[in-house]
Amino acid sequence: DARGEALWRAIESIIPDARQRTVLAMLGSPLTHERYLRRPNGSYGAAFEDCLKDGSTPIPNLMLAGDGVFPGIGIPAVALSGASAANGMVKVIEQWRCLDELKSQKLIT
Repeated sequence: DARGEALWRAIESIIPDARQRTVLAMLGSPLTHERYLRRPNGSYGAAFEDCLKDGSTPIPNLMLAGDGVFPGIGIPAVALSGASAANGMVKVIEQWRCLDELKSQKLIT
């Protein structure tokens, strides 16, 4: 497909036989994101000004995590938002106490 040609050229500048080695190639676009990820206008992640500062919500005991919560998109950022949500529900000292208990029972090392 002509729309993916620039991407193929960039890849082939590093891996010359990339097309020949490819088993399946699927081209995605903002329309793909809009359809399958339900992203408005095909956006990826939250617009920074729309990114929630933390995972708190007005609903008691409901915390949010993911690419729409600070620090935003990407696996490390999403993992951090999950850790932040967990820390918002259970304080770090309590987490340490639980870990110490698991260690004392030799359930973890």
